[in-house]
Amino acid sequence: MAKEEVKEEAVEPKKGKGLLIGLIALVVVLIIAIAVLAVMFMGSAKDEEDATVNSASYKPIDRSVNYSPVYRQFQQPAPGSPPQYFDMEQFVTNFKGEGKAKHLAVKIKLMTYYPELVTVFGELKPLVVDKVLATLRRKTYTELSQDDAQEVLAAEILQIIRAVLDEQKIYPETLDKVLVERFVMQ
Repeated sequence: MAKEEVKEEAVEPKKGKGLLIGLIALVVVLIIAIAVLAVMFMGSAKDEEDATVNSASYKPIDRSVNYSPVYRQFQQPAPGSPPQYFDMEQFVTNFKGEGKAKHLAVKIKLMTYYPELVTVFGELKPLVVDKVLATLRRKTYTELSQDDAQEVLAAEILQIIRAVLDEQKIYPETLDKVLVERFVMQ
């Protein structure tokens, strides 16, 4: 019987150690679970807070550059506002035809997201027409007959009109694009 008692004594402390280890493991698992839930809750609360802040204080992309305060100021366009277009008259001019076509007709539209700029284009139209016609007269048939001539011409006209805007103390970047509607050489 003594041997049996020794076996029982040896078994009981092992059960006690196993129980103690099990309780410690359970506490560690609970602490980890609480920590994970806390992180998830804080993360979702932060996302909700960011969404609230972003929707309440949405600011569109600032298209202007920090110019001197003497430049005309326009209000930022409303979020999701469509672009505004200004139709320029058709430009018809002679150009260096190199024995081939000698007349050029180009019709363009100016695209901006600033509605106030469309009104300004009406005021600046004579300056813009003068600068664009001078540029078109310097073109040659070889330049204008290239595959990408319309895109190159639109980019050049964009830079010319932006220069006019800059001279008139208007942010040049308020003009977004020049669209070529018609391009005919005769």
